[in-house]
Amino acid sequence: MSKGIIGIEIELEKSSRIAKITPSKELKEYFDKEFGKTPHYYLKRFIGIKNYNIGMDAINKAKSNAIPKEIKQSCKYCNGLSNDENDKDCQKYHIQMSMTFLLASSEFINIVHKHRHIYDNKKVLAKLTQNFFRCFAFDNRIGKMYFDLDKICRYVLSSGFISTSEMFAKSESLQNLKVINQTLNNIEDRDLQNKTLNNEDEDYLELQKEFFENKQRFYKERIFLKKEENNILKVDSKKKPKSISIPKYVLYYYYLQATGYHPYFENHPQGKVVGISELIKKEKINTTPKYFQIKYNHISNHKTNRIALNQVSNISFLINKMLNNYPKAKELALSELKLAQTKNK
Repeated sequence: MSKGIIGIEIELEKSSRIAKITPSKELKEYFDKEFGKTPHYYLKRFIGIKNYNIGMDAINKAKSNAIPKEIKQSCKYCNGLSNDENDKDCQKYHIQMSMTFLLASSEFINIVHKHRHIYDNKKVLAKLTQNFFRCFAFDNRIGKMYFDLDKICRYVLSSGFISTSEMFAKSESLQNLKVINQTLNNIEDRDLQNKTLNNEDEDYLELQKEFFENKQRFYKERIFLKKEENNILKVDSKKKPKSISIPKYVLYYYYLQATGYHPYFENHPQGKVVGISELIKKEKINTTPKYFQIKYNHISNHKTNRIALNQVSNISFLINKMLNNYPKAKELALSELKLAQTKNK
């Protein structure tokens, strides 16, 4: 990207005129085929026809206002005193400003096509094209249009930063960090080459370096924080007790009731079902009173259902984890565990 101001000025000798040559149909078709689409075609695609028309209207109005007053006053064609286009004293100024616009828009379109990540981001591209129209200035003393290349290059750089940030946001942090590291390495190589050859920095390498260093710091911290978060989750998962199954809860309260640590559900003033319901709610046990009662009746009404091989792991869990503060209940559980372990052997 080159910096500076561009503006075309046509110099004519006094009494000289600009001749207008209308190309033949065949010649026009040849130029259209040979040179392809005009800058106006791309500007319309970049920004949309409606916004393109608004931008061009503003440019054309500024071009008209930039023609020196004395030229406007003396122009026979503009004042309706002649229909001969050779009497258009303002023609030179219109042409030189149109040529400046053509040159500027061609340069702008080339820049956009070289930055694919901007071209593919329609929202960013539309905003950048709006800023393209803001890079023109006019001198009404000499009827000249100027285009600020430095300004448009900075707009391009800003658009590139925005579109790159959006691309990073859609990718994995580690992959982004790889891209950033490679890009920083390339920037530093180019900067060193400029310093070695005493070349001017035309690519705003310091700004690019600052942008990618900020991104590098951000994604390094994100990866670090993610790693720490995963470590915390691992520790928490180890500390968090395993969920207790309903059969274990049922056995637990049976042993407490059988050894006098907890009243029987049947002794509740409002009956067994209410007693179970209140227990479940108080202890936040994730089940229904109906299911709890079925499992409770299964082991309390028939001793053989309690002293069974399929109950060994449940009774062992209670002995090791839940009955340490209830010695009588633990003793009962130990005795039944021995019976369950030897059953059917």
